[in-house]
Amino acid sequence: MHYQHQFHAGNFADVFKHVVLVGLLEALNQKDNAWAYLDTHAGAGLYYLGNEAARRTGEAEHGISRVLADSASLTTPWLKRYREIVIATGHECYPGSPSIAAACQREQDRLMLCEQVPAIAEELRRHLSGPNRAVHLRDGYGAWALLPPAEKRGLVLVDPPFEARDEYERLVRFASTALGRFSNGIYALWYPVKQRHAADAFVRRLTRAIGREAVDIRLFVSHPQDGRMRGCGLAVINPPYAFLQGAPAEMAALSILLAQGPGARHEIQMLTST
Repeated sequence: MHYQHQFHAGNFADVFKHVVLVGLLEALNQKDNAWAYLDTHAGAGLYYLGNEAARRTGEAEHGISRVLADSASLTTPWLKRYREIVIATGHECYPGSPSIAAACQREQDRLMLCEQVPAIAEELRRHLSGPNRAVHLRDGYGAWALLPPAEKRGLVLVDPPFEARDEYERLVRFASTALGRFSNGIYALWYPVKQRHAADAFVRRLTRAIGREAVDIRLFVSHPQDGRMRGCGLAVINPPYAFLQGAPAEMAALSILLAQGPGARHEIQMLTST
Protein backbone atom coordinates (compact mmCIF):
# COMPACT_ATOMS: atom_id res chain seq x y z
CA MET A 1 0.00 0.00 0.00
CA HIS A 2 1.28 3.46 -0.88
CA TYR A 3 2.21 5.71 2.02
CA GLN A 4 -0.80 7.72 3.19
CA HIS A 5 0.13 10.95 4.88
CA GLN A 6 -3.41 11.56 6.13
CA PHE A 7 -2.55 9.29 9.08
CA HIS A 8 0.38 11.53 10.07
CA ALA A 9 -0.62 15.02 8.97
CA GLY A 10 0.17 17.73 11.50
CA ASN A 11 2.47 15.56 13.62
CA PHE A 12 5.69 16.88 15.14
CA ALA A 13 7.68 16.06 11.99
CA ASP A 14 5.28 18.08 9.86
CA VAL A 15 5.50 21.05 12.22
CA PHE A 16 9.31 20.92 12.18
CA LYS A 17 9.51 20.52 8.40
CA HIS A 18 6.98 23.24 7.63
CA VAL A 19 8.40 25.78 10.05
CA VAL A 20 11.78 25.31 8.34
CA LEU A 21 10.06 25.60 4.95
CA VAL A 22 8.51 28.91 6.00
CA GLY A 23 11.95 30.14 7.09
CA LEU A 24 13.49 29.25 3.72
CA LEU A 25 10.70 30.84 1.69
CA GLU A 26 10.67 33.98 3.81
CA ALA A 27 14.43 34.27 3.21
CA LEU A 28 13.80 34.08 -0.55
CA ASN A 29 11.09 36.71 -0.21
CA GLN A 30 13.60 39.23 1.13
CA LYS A 31 14.49 39.92 -2.51
CA ASP A 32 12.00 41.07 -5.15
CA ASN A 33 13.30 38.69 -7.83
CA ALA A 34 11.02 35.76 -8.62
CA TRP A 35 11.73 32.30 -7.27
CA ALA A 36 10.62 28.79 -8.25
CA TYR A 37 9.60 26.10 -5.77
CA LEU A 38 9.91 22.42 -6.67
CA ASP A 39 8.21 19.87 -4.40
CA THR A 40 9.33 16.37 -5.39
CA HIS A 41 6.86 14.40 -3.24
CA ALA A 42 4.01 16.86 -2.94
CA GLY A 43 1.13 14.73 -1.67
CA ALA A 44 -2.44 16.01 -1.58
CA GLY A 45 -1.61 19.51 -0.35
CA LEU A 46 -4.42 19.57 2.21
CA TYR A 47 -5.43 17.13 4.95
CA TYR A 48 -8.50 16.90 7.16
CA LEU A 49 -7.60 16.35 10.78
CA GLY A 50 -11.14 15.39 11.71
CA ASN A 51 -11.26 12.25 9.59
CA GLU A 52 -10.88 8.71 10.88
CA ALA A 53 -7.26 8.32 9.74
CA ALA A 54 -6.03 11.35 11.66
CA ARG A 55 -8.11 10.53 14.75
CA ARG A 56 -6.85 6.95 14.78
CA THR A 57 -3.20 7.92 15.24
CA GLY A 58 -3.76 11.13 17.22
CA GLU A 59 -0.36 12.38 16.08
CA ALA A 60 -1.60 15.90 15.41
CA GLU A 61 -2.30 16.30 19.13
CA HIS A 62 1.44 16.34 19.77
CA GLY A 63 2.13 18.58 16.79
CA ILE A 64 -0.06 21.24 15.24
CA SER A 65 -2.59 21.15 18.10
CA ARG A 66 0.11 22.45 20.44
CA VAL A 67 1.01 25.24 18.04
CA LEU A 68 -2.61 26.34 17.77
CA ALA A 69 -3.22 26.13 21.52
CA ASP A 70 -0.15 28.05 22.68
CA SER A 71 -0.05 31.30 20.72
CA ALA A 72 1.27 33.35 23.67
CA SER A 73 4.63 31.55 23.69
CA LEU A 74 5.15 31.72 19.91
CA THR A 75 7.42 34.73 19.66
CA THR A 76 9.74 33.67 16.81
CA PRO A 77 8.91 34.89 13.27
CA TRP A 78 8.81 31.56 11.43
CA LEU A 79 6.60 29.91 14.03
CA LYS A 80 4.22 32.87 14.09
CA ARG A 81 3.95 32.95 10.29
CA TYR A 82 3.47 29.18 10.16
CA ARG A 83 0.62 29.40 12.68
CA GLU A 84 -1.02 32.15 10.62
CA ILE A 85 -0.90 29.95 7.51
CA VAL A 86 -2.45 26.97 9.29
CA ILE A 87 -5.25 29.08 10.77
CA ALA A 88 -5.99 30.63 7.36
CA THR A 89 -6.27 27.14 5.86
CA GLY A 90 -9.50 26.53 7.74
CA HIS A 91 -11.05 24.58 10.61
CA GLU A 92 -9.64 21.05 11.03
CA CYS A 93 -7.59 21.41 7.86
CA TYR A 94 -3.83 21.02 7.74
CA PRO A 95 -1.75 22.44 4.87
CA GLY A 96 0.86 20.20 3.30
CA SER A 97 4.11 21.60 1.96
CA PRO A 98 2.57 22.72 -1.38
CA SER A 99 -0.02 24.76 0.51
CA ILE A 100 2.67 26.27 2.75
CA ALA A 101 4.59 27.30 -0.37
CA ALA A 102 1.43 28.69 -1.98
CA ALA A 103 0.80 30.85 1.10
CA CYS A 104 4.29 32.34 0.76
CA GLN A 105 4.11 32.65 -3.03
CA ARG A 106 4.03 36.12 -4.56
CA GLU A 107 2.60 37.03 -7.95
CA GLN A 108 5.96 36.57 -9.69
CA ASP A 109 6.84 33.23 -8.07
CA ARG A 110 6.13 29.75 -9.46
CA LEU A 111 5.29 26.34 -7.96
CA MET A 112 6.18 22.97 -9.54
CA LEU A 113 4.53 20.14 -7.64
CA CYS A 114 5.31 16.48 -8.35
CA GLU A 115 3.11 13.56 -7.27
CA GLN A 116 3.20 10.08 -8.79
CA VAL A 117 -0.16 8.69 -7.59
CA PRO A 118 -2.86 9.83 -10.06
CA ALA A 119 -5.70 10.17 -7.52
CA ILE A 120 -3.54 12.19 -5.13
CA ALA A 121 -2.22 14.36 -7.97
CA GLU A 122 -5.80 15.15 -8.98
CA GLU A 123 -6.65 16.06 -5.39
CA LEU A 124 -3.62 18.34 -5.32
CA ARG A 125 -4.83 20.06 -8.51
CA ARG A 126 -8.21 20.72 -6.91
CA HIS A 127 -6.64 22.23 -3.82
CA LEU A 128 -4.00 24.37 -5.50
CA SER A 129 -5.16 25.43 -8.93
CA GLY A 130 -4.10 28.92 -9.92
CA PRO A 131 -1.60 30.98 -11.87
CA ASN A 132 2.04 29.90 -11.79
CA ARG A 133 1.16 26.56 -10.21
CA ALA A 134 1.65 23.27 -12.04
CA VAL A 135 1.12 19.69 -10.87
CA HIS A 136 3.35 17.10 -12.56
CA LEU A 137 2.30 13.43 -12.48
CA ARG A 138 5.74 11.86 -12.07
CA ASP A 139 8.16 10.12 -9.72
CA GLY A 140 9.70 12.79 -7.55
CA TYR A 141 13.21 11.42 -7.91
CA GLY A 142 13.00 12.29 -11.60
CA ALA A 143 12.00 15.86 -10.86
CA TRP A 144 15.56 17.04 -11.49
CA ALA A 145 14.48 17.14 -15.16
CA LEU A 146 12.47 20.28 -14.33
CA LEU A 147 15.68 22.09 -13.36
CA PRO A 148 17.10 24.66 -13.75
CA PRO A 149 14.12 27.02 -13.40
CA ALA A 150 13.88 30.09 -15.62
CA GLU A 151 13.74 32.23 -12.47
CA LYS A 152 17.40 31.40 -11.59
CA ARG A 153 16.45 31.34 -7.88
CA GLY A 154 14.58 28.63 -6.09
CA LEU A 155 13.98 26.00 -3.44
CA VAL A 156 13.66 22.24 -3.91
CA LEU A 157 11.97 20.27 -1.14
CA VAL A 158 12.63 16.52 -1.18
CA ASP A 159 10.32 14.83 1.31
CA PRO A 160 10.04 11.13 0.40
CA PRO A 161 7.84 8.62 2.28
CA PHE A 162 10.82 6.41 3.19
CA GLU A 163 9.14 3.22 1.97
CA ALA A 164 12.20 1.93 0.10
CA ARG A 165 15.26 0.44 1.76
CA ASP A 166 17.57 2.55 -0.39
CA GLU A 167 15.82 5.86 0.31
CA TYR A 168 18.96 7.47 1.72
CA GLU A 169 20.91 6.50 -1.40
CA ARG A 170 18.14 7.90 -3.61
CA LEU A 171 18.31 11.21 -1.74
CA VAL A 172 22.06 11.47 -2.28
CA ARG A 173 21.77 10.61 -5.99
CA PHE A 174 18.98 13.12 -6.48
CA ALA A 175 20.91 15.90 -4.76
CA SER A 176 24.02 15.22 -6.83
CA THR A 177 22.10 15.14 -10.11
CA ALA A 178 19.97 18.18 -9.34
CA LEU A 179 22.95 20.26 -8.24
CA GLY A 180 24.60 19.48 -11.57
CA ARG A 181 21.70 21.27 -13.26
CA PHE A 182 20.87 23.97 -10.69
CA SER A 183 24.00 24.54 -8.63
CA ASN A 184 22.87 27.68 -6.78
CA GLY A 185 19.46 26.32 -5.81
CA ILE A 186 18.45 25.77 -2.20
CA TYR A 187 17.70 22.14 -1.39
CA ALA A 188 15.94 20.84 1.73
CA LEU A 189 16.08 17.04 2.17
CA TRP A 190 13.90 15.56 4.91
CA TYR A 191 14.75 12.28 6.65
CA PRO A 192 13.60 10.37 9.76
CA VAL A 193 15.97 9.60 12.62
CA LYS A 194 15.05 6.15 13.89
CA GLN A 195 18.59 4.78 14.05
CA ARG A 196 21.19 7.42 14.77
CA HIS A 197 24.04 5.65 12.95
CA ALA A 198 22.00 5.31 9.73
CA ALA A 199 21.07 9.00 9.74
CA ASP A 200 24.66 10.04 10.48
CA ALA A 201 25.96 7.84 7.66
CA PHE A 202 23.50 9.45 5.25
CA VAL A 203 24.61 12.95 6.19
CA ARG A 204 28.27 11.99 5.74
CA ARG A 205 27.58 10.54 2.28
CA LEU A 206 25.58 13.59 1.30
CA THR A 207 28.31 15.93 2.47
CA ARG A 208 30.93 14.12 0.39
CA ALA A 209 28.66 14.03 -2.68
CA ILE A 210 27.62 17.69 -2.83
CA GLY A 211 30.90 19.45 -2.01
CA ARG A 212 29.26 22.72 -0.99
CA GLU A 213 27.89 24.57 2.03
CA ALA A 214 25.06 22.84 3.85
CA VAL A 215 23.51 22.68 7.29
CA ASP A 216 21.95 19.69 9.05
CA ILE A 217 19.08 20.50 11.41
CA ARG A 218 17.47 17.89 13.64
CA LEU A 219 14.64 17.92 16.13
CA PHE A 220 14.08 15.25 18.78
CA VAL A 221 10.91 15.12 20.88
CA SER A 222 12.36 12.60 23.36
CA HIS A 223 15.08 9.98 23.76
CA PRO A 224 14.88 7.05 21.26
CA GLN A 225 11.94 4.80 22.08
CA ASP A 226 11.13 1.27 20.88
CA GLY A 227 12.23 1.90 17.29
CA ARG A 228 9.66 4.66 16.88
CA MET A 229 10.46 7.91 15.14
CA ARG A 230 11.28 10.32 17.94
CA GLY A 231 13.33 12.65 15.76
CA CYS A 232 13.84 13.80 12.20
CA GLY A 233 16.11 16.06 10.24
CA LEU A 234 16.45 18.38 7.26
CA ALA A 235 19.70 18.73 5.38
CA VAL A 236 19.65 22.16 3.75
CA ILE A 237 22.07 22.75 0.89
CA ASN A 238 23.03 26.34 -0.01
CA PRO A 239 21.19 27.77 3.02
CA PRO A 240 20.50 31.54 2.85
CA TYR A 241 22.31 33.68 5.41
CA ALA A 242 19.05 35.01 6.88
CA PHE A 243 17.85 31.44 7.34
CA LEU A 244 21.01 30.43 9.22
CA GLN A 245 20.67 33.46 11.49
CA GLY A 246 17.08 32.64 12.41
CA ALA A 247 17.30 28.86 12.78
CA PRO A 248 18.74 28.58 16.32
CA ALA A 249 15.96 30.56 18.01
CA GLU A 250 13.24 28.82 15.98
CA MET A 251 14.54 25.34 16.75
CA ALA A 252 14.97 26.14 20.44
CA ALA A 253 11.32 27.21 20.58
CA LEU A 254 10.18 24.06 18.75
CA SER A 255 12.20 21.83 21.09
CA ILE A 256 10.23 23.15 24.05
CA LEU A 257 6.85 23.31 22.33
CA LEU A 258 6.92 19.78 20.86
CA ALA A 259 8.71 17.91 23.68
CA GLN A 260 7.16 14.53 24.52
CA GLY A 261 9.62 13.39 27.16
CA PRO A 262 13.22 13.53 28.41
CA GLY A 263 15.78 14.04 25.69
CA ALA A 264 13.83 16.58 23.66
CA ARG A 265 16.32 18.84 21.91
CA HIS A 266 17.53 20.23 18.60
CA GLU A 267 20.85 19.99 16.80
CA ILE A 268 22.28 22.33 14.14
CA GLN A 269 25.51 21.31 12.42
CA MET A 270 27.26 22.99 9.51
CA LEU A 271 28.44 20.39 6.98
CA THR A 272 31.83 20.62 5.32
CA SER A 273 33.41 18.06 3.02
CA THR A 274 36.97 16.97 3.82
